[in-house]
Amino acid sequence: MSQMDKDRFLSMAVCYDRMAPRLMPAYDLFQDHVIDLLHEGDCEPDLVVDLGAGSGILLEKILRRSARSRAVWVDSSPDFRNVAEKRLAAFRDRVRFIECALEDDWERQLLGAPDAILSMSAIHHLESGQKRRLYARCFSLLRPGGRFFNIDEMSTLWDDAYRNTLHYWARHVEQARKHVPAELADDCRAWCERFDRWKARNIDGAGRAKARGDDLHEPFLDQMRWLRECGFLEVDLFLKHHLWSVIGGRKPDASSRTPH
Repeated sequence: MSQMDKDRFLSMAVCYDRMAPRLMPAYDLFQDHVIDLLHEGDCEPDLVVDLGAGSGILLEKILRRSARSRAVWVDSSPDFRNVAEKRLAAFRDRVRFIECALEDDWERQLLGAPDAILSMSAIHHLESGQKRRLYARCFSLLRPGGRFFNIDEMSTLWDDAYRNTLHYWARHVEQARKHVPAELADDCRAWCERFDRWKARNIDGAGRAKARGDDLHEPFLDQMRWLRECGFLEVDLFLKHHLWSVIGGRKPDASSRTPH
């Protein structure tokens, strides 16, 4: 890869870090809600793993909220790692970086059983079988009583409603970009160029066959069933806003009651 290519991909990582909270609907709402769920009952997670952690925004919020929590950043992108290491520099002794694809063997580098495994806007790139295997791996890795949450793009109950969620995001971006500060205009333009490719795949190309690496939006109900089949309890749809859903569950512990 040439230096020009490397610089372009690094710029994409920086651009995503700056623009995602501005151009993705309810971005902070989803993250903050999951963090609240992690702290239910005055709990404080010890070890949290973020799959597809990107620029580290979610982990930064977790580490700021809890002074004793430790985190594991998992992502396949060295450029996002570069951005995340700078963002999380103040917590360096509490963060472990694992540069690895989600479908590969990242768990070998964990130093203990996590209290929580999270993911945001990453798992939807995996095929159905890969998603199911990843959910099963997360279940096996969690400590008893541990929690799993996936914040992601998912299809909904009916095709017409699903198409409406796609168009909603396109409309949201068109409105939100009008309010981006002038100093971020270049980042906004670059982000929207990538989003145009997303629209070409998902809106203009609706109905076309998709392949691995595309935006593979299985229904949230199917994915909740997969979590249940892995053994998770209390599986639920915790939050939904158009294309995005928060699903998750808890691994049983000694006090768990067998559901009927």
